[in-house]
Amino acid sequence: MLLLSCASQRQDIKFARDTEDIKLSNQGLKRIPRSIRRCKNLKYLDLEHNQIRHIPRFITRLDSLKTLDLNYNHLKLDKSDIRHLAKVKKLLIGANNLEQLPENIGILQCTNLNLGKNHLSSLPASFADMQQLEHLIFYENDFETIPEEISQFHNLEHLDFYKNHIKEIPDFTGNFEKLKYLYLSYNEIESIPDTLRNLKKLKYFYIHHNQIVELPEWIAEMDSIERLGVGYNKLIAIPDMSEMPSLMDLNCEGNLLEEFPWKLVVKPGMQMLILRDNMFELTEEETDLLRQHSGLPFIVF
Repeated sequence: MLLLSCASQRQDIKFARDTEDIKLSNQGLKRIPRSIRRCKNLKYLDLEHNQIRHIPRFITRLDSLKTLDLNYNHLKLDKSDIRHLAKVKKLLIGANNLEQLPENIGILQCTNLNLGKNHLSSLPASFADMQQLEHLIFYENDFETIPEEISQFHNLEHLDFYKNHIKEIPDFTGNFEKLKYLYLSYNEIESIPDTLRNLKKLKYFYIHHNQIVELPEWIAEMDSIERLGVGYNKLIAIPDMSEMPSLMDLNCEGNLLEEFPWKLVVKPGMQMLILRDNMFELTEEETDLLRQHSGLPFIVF
């Protein structure tokens, strides 16, 4: 990988023709150096933390380019930019102060799209055409709902709406049968729809810092879940999850729990159990159980 120091901020930087990886982060660049166009084998281009506004046409001729990192730039992202980005498979354009996306966004062929830390609250209709997407990140935007435009994205494995203003999880979220990672923390969600029980491959489910008052009983039947974060909601009880075969990490802190399925303490495979800041009233039997296992490093109480 070619690395350049901050002292190199010229637009005429030279690159070897066989270069595959280029890192030009924090260079004060206002445009992508034209000399990159000779790198026909280029696979990875990191342009984070610059001042780039537009995507040059020559990017479309870099047939080997798989990953383009444009996080923390000044992208205007017009229709021409989208055409020039169409063939890139992994596209990172977070933190560009984007308030809307071009109408032709649907021509992108990427499987991995990061639009985090922008100011998006809606999507163009053509966004629905990107059904090849596997990883989709809208971390820290201004969405009040998970947009209908992604409802048919059956290839999704990773969906991130951390830190938005979402009030409700739409039923279609349960149709993402390949989903492994679902991040919905720091929103305004009050309930979990029954359709989510269809997510048979879900491994990580983080929905802490919301307004949820009840966890559905069926969540204990989700055999694939490894990590579950439900802290800082309004839960007064949770189902017994001690029989969940894959569960290794459970965070319930900051709720209103008075009771707890303490068998989780001795569940094989548990790596982290966070219970602090609740309202437990322990029976003598529960107190003895906790005393016996108080030395376990994975319990935070």
